[in-house]
This record gives sequence, C-alpha cells and structure tokens, in this order.
Amino acid sequence: MAQPDVPTLELEYVFSIRIDFTTRIALQGPERTRMYVPAAGGEIWGPRLQGKVVPHSGADFAGTGLLNAHYMLQASDGTWIYINNMGYLYAVDGSKTDRDDPSWGGDREFYFRVTPYFDAPIGPHDWLTHTVIVGTGQRHANPDHTIFTYYALK
Repeated sequence: MAQPDVPTLELEYVFSIRIDFTTRIALQGPERTRMYVPAAGGEIWGPRLQGKVVPHSGADFAGTGLLNAHYMLQASDGTWIYINNMGYLYAVDGSKTDRDDPSWGGDREFYFRVTPYFDAPIGPHDWLTHTVIVGTGQRHANPDHTIFTYYALK
C-alpha cells in the first residue's frame, strides 16, 4: 500500500518568558512529591508578544517529571492573558533531582518541553487561543528562574 504524503510542519519563534521564583514548597504524599512554586514576576519578549508575568498570579504545581503551571501574563498594551503551561521536565541521565534545592538545573541536561494553553480576550492577542504552541524550558539558579522559549506550529 502506498504511503500518503506526510505534511511537513514548521515552527515560528513567537516569544520567550522569564519567570522568577523565590519560594519552593514540597508536598510529600504517599504516592508522589509535588512542588508548589509561585511566580514572583518576570518578563515577556519576542516578535509576537511582549509584557510581564504578573507577580503572585499563579504557580507551578510540578509533580515527578510533570509540569503544570498556571499564571497570569500582562501584555505591554495592558491585556491580561491566562497561561496553563503543561509538559515534562526530567534529567536526561535519569538521575534524581532535589527540587527543594533552587540551584538545580543547568549543571545537567534536562528534557524540558511544554505545551501552553491560553485564554485571552478578543483582540490583538486572541491568536494565542487558537494556535498550537510548543516550547522549551531552561532552569537557572542564582537567581532562581526559568526561561521558556515558545514556537507556533505553522
């Protein structure tokens, strides 16, 4: 049987976000540990979106290897935007990560991929609500922050 043509997908860089953290709280349950890491602030830059992370507007509720973060963003024009960032974060070498230690990340290679979902009002930023976006993350310490780089699937 002949294989159908497989469409080529392209990615377009749309923006980056730096999220700053000051607190990490581990919740140890019987089955897993979950981290509560509230956003202290941050900034957004790139060709399709600029602005800031609204301080204390949400947090990352990471589980073992899983990322599930909810934050509010504010575009440079004042528009409020909700983001639910979901994905995976784990050390490529399979070693355990002490997430209570804010200096983790950067010294080892991590698989850090996300798919964000957005709510934005009708207007110049509603493209976020109907565009498939994927991204990468990179952890940094001193100060504690993560940089996400996002791409729209064309």
